[in-house]
Amino acid sequence: MARLPLPTTKSNLLRLKEDLGLAQEGRQLLDEKREVILREVFSHMEDMRRARAEAASLLTEAYKELAAACAALGRDQIARAALASPPLAEISVQERSLFGVVLPLLNWETKDPSPPWGLLSSSLELDLARQKFLAAMRRLIELAELEIAFQRLAVELRKTQKRVNALQNLLIPQYRETLTYMEDGLEEREREALFQLKRVQARRREGP
Repeated sequence: MARLPLPTTKSNLLRLKEDLGLAQEGRQLLDEKREVILREVFSHMEDMRRARAEAASLLTEAYKELAAACAALGRDQIARAALASPPLAEISVQERSLFGVVLPLLNWETKDPSPPWGLLSSSLELDLARQKFLAAMRRLIELAELEIAFQRLAVELRKTQKRVNALQNLLIPQYRETLTYMEDGLEEREREALFQLKRVQARRREGP
């Protein structure tokens, strides 16, 4: 490990000790950040698996009910019912921060009003299909939120791991080696200075 190119002085030694302490504190904070993000990543993986399974199940059920509604009412009647439906509410986007990682919060506020078609022009299958599609939409929005957050957390986890590795395997060992070199050098200088002082004192005692 190459030492830092610093002159061996007491001021540099003190400054380097302070820098080493800050680097060690930084590594500790990054370790904590990495652990929190790692837990979030695993939690999001489980939540994504659940949301995917639920969305897929709801969509399968919805298409099954839609097929039954088409058989009961005919495709033209289903198309007219679809055209009569009001537009869905927009998805609002907010954000939250986790250790500086910006995570999305998707909100879809739909009051699920009564179907826009009458009883005579509808069927139970069509009403069920509509309910299943709305439920699937909610799960898909939840899944989108989870996947975006997961991607951002994964990127931040890789960055954090690189910083931890740089501190642990490069910077901190470099600081320590440079500190040891400086301390040894300064101790050697002090011993040399003490030796010279003793020689001078001895000569003075011996006299001219």
